[in-house]
Amino acid sequence: MKFALVLLMFIVMTAHAVVYRSTDRHGNVIFSDQPDDNAEQIELKKLPTYTPAPIPVTPDIIEPEQLLENVLPPKYQIKIVSPKQNESIWENAGNVGVNVELTPELNTERGDQLMLKLDGVQIGEPQVASSFTLTNIDRGSHVLVVSVVDKMGKVLRRSVSVLFHLHRRSVAQ
Repeated sequence: MKFALVLLMFIVMTAHAVVYRSTDRHGNVIFSDQPDDNAEQIELKKLPTYTPAPIPVTPDIIEPEQLLENVLPPKYQIKIVSPKQNESIWENAGNVGVNVELTPELNTERGDQLMLKLDGVQIGEPQVASSFTLTNIDRGSHVLVVSVVDKMGKVLRRSVSVLFHLHRRSVAQ
């Protein structure tokens, strides 16, 4: 209880400049901002304070990667050259090679990569190489799309879709 009173006294002292101390008939010490008949004024010492030195403002150091983020992506032209539109491919193992023509070259410093989708599903991870190999593809018609993506996965440019038909020999034959 005494600690709380002393703490309260210090809080009050910071708010008011004049503090009086007196003792009641039971011997309890009372602190107040109102003078009493037998109260004495307490001289408060100024508390030491610290003012830190100002922090010098320096321009932010820009990392080379941050500079590349601000560079606009190139105007990519992307085209699937193999397989050709509406091409029939006879491949019993279901392997299909996909080749892409891209101008200008990928800006790998920006983190640009190529991403392949077969029938709307991404195949593998984005890559820098301009050729893909699809394995064990089911017979039937399929649609390919290749996109240029940045390092965050945002599509920068998308190719025209290519429809191809894969023929595999039936086990029943």
